[in-house]
Amino acid sequence: MIKYRKQNALEPEKDAEISVNLTPLLFFLVGFVAVRALLGTLLGEDT
Repeated sequence: MIKYRKQNALEPEKDAEISVNLTPLLFFLVGFVAVRALLGTLLGEDT
């Protein structure tokens, strides 16, 4: 989880906060690499 907060001292009502959750991207990357490695071993490709 990455959080970014921008504060405006003169106008506090304009404060902004952005949060990004990278957990789904991490699961996708791990799954993609695992499936690619599995298919590589099943098909016998040496890349």
